[in-house]
Amino acid sequence: MLPDYQLTPHFKLSEFRCPCCGRVDTTAALTLARRLEPTRDDVGMMIIDSGFRCPAHNLAVGGNPNSAHLLGLAADIACTNDTARYMLIASLLAQGFKRLGIAKTSIHADIATDPAPEIWTYYP
Repeated sequence: MLPDYQLTPHFKLSEFRCPCCGRVDTTAALTLARRLEPTRDDVGMMIIDSGFRCPAHNLAVGGNPNSAHLLGLAADIACTNDTARYMLIASLLAQGFKRLGIAKTSIHADIATDPAPEIWTYYP
């Protein structure tokens, strides 16, 4: 396993590793961290709940079989209140993120180019 190191001023490689096996796509993690950095400056502290996922972990958490997490192109960012949720979504949209998922305790942001741009929720 690669040693941990700083990808950007606010994100480390370890934040994007699969929690079950420790794998990570370093190129994708660097690209995603660079895209997230301006949002981190806008909203302050950001905790990445999920970055890269191996197929086994993606299946275990009920992830989409075509999830951008499998390519390291997605991050679930912890978010537990409506004000923080609004600020995070507004900043991600301003930074050009076109695929966002809204969950009860996190916001999914990905930089996948397929499928088309969309915003979805994980709850009814």
